[in-house]
Amino acid sequence: MLRALISGLALMAVLTCVGAAQVQSLPYTPGLDVTAMDRTADPCVDFYAYACGSWQKNNPIPPDQSSWSVYSKMQDENRVLLRSILENAAVNDPHRGPINQKIGDYYAACIDETAINKAGVAVLKLDLDRIAAMKSKADLALVVAYLHPRDIGVSLGNSSLFRFGSEQDAKNSAEVIAAVDQGGLGLPDRDYYLKDDARSQGIRTKYVAHVQKMFELAGDSPSVAAINAQTVMRIETALAKGSMTRVQLAPAACAGPLAAYAVCRGGLQLLWPHHDRTAGVAAAVEALRALYRSRAG
Repeated sequence: MLRALISGLALMAVLTCVGAAQVQSLPYTPGLDVTAMDRTADPCVDFYAYACGSWQKNNPIPPDQSSWSVYSKMQDENRVLLRSILENAAVNDPHRGPINQKIGDYYAACIDETAINKAGVAVLKLDLDRIAAMKSKADLALVVAYLHPRDIGVSLGNSSLFRFGSEQDAKNSAEVIAAVDQGGLGLPDRDYYLKDDARSQGIRTKYVAHVQKMFELAGDSPSVAAINAQTVMRIETALAKGSMTRVQLAPAACAGPLAAYAVCRGGLQLLWPHHDRTAGVAAAVEALRALYRSRAG
C-alpha cells in the first residue's frame, strides 16, 4: 500500500521536474538485446534457451525473490529511480516549488521511523474504535462502507470483505463501470487456506503468527493476540471457502449469471439478499456509488 502511494508521489515529482540533473540514471538496455541469446543452444530443439539462455545464466533469481525476469529487473531498477527522485524532492531546498515540497515532505514523513514508532497505533484509534463498536450485521455494512473509500487495498486487491473499483467495461471498451469482486483475504489466494499439503499448512501457521504479532504491536497481550489471530484466520478461511477458484474466474468461465456488468442498489441486494432493506446496505451502496463517481471522474 505504502509502495503504491510512494510510486504515485514519484510520478508527480517527475511531472513537476524535480531536480532532473540530480536524479539517478539507469543503465541503458536495448529492446532487442542480442547478448541475452545463447548461440550455443539449438533453436530447433529449445528456442527459448537460444533466445534467452545467456540472460538466464547472467541473471540468477535473487534470494529474496520467488521468480525473476527482465520485467522484474526493470521494475526493480525503476524503483531505484523513483526512490532517487523522492529523495531529491525531500531535500530541504529553498528553491523547491510548492508541489515538490509537498511531495518531498510527504515522503520524508513516510520514512521517519522514529516519529512513526513514537505515534504507535494512535493514528488508527478512531478506526479501531469504530470496528470494536460493531454489534450487528448492519453495523458491519456501515463499517465496510466507511473503510472502503479510505482503503487503497481496494485497488490492490486486498480490501475489507470484497473489492470495489472502476474498470473498463469488458463488453463496451468505451465505458468505465463499477466492478465488485471477491476479496478480504490476507494470503494471495483461496487455495492457501484450503489446501492440506505440508507447504500450505506451514504458510498458514506462519501467517497466524504474523497476525498475532500485529495484534501484539497494537497493544494486545500475547494470549489475547493469539485468540484474535485465530479469529482472523477463521473469518478469512470462511471467505476463502466462498471464493471462486482461479479457473472459475477465467473469462471463459464467467459467461453465466455471475458475470455482472452493472452495479446498482438492486444488483447489490441480489448479491446479498440477507441484508436486503437494511440501513447498512443502503449506506454501503451509497458509499460505493460515491467512491465510483470519484474514481470515474
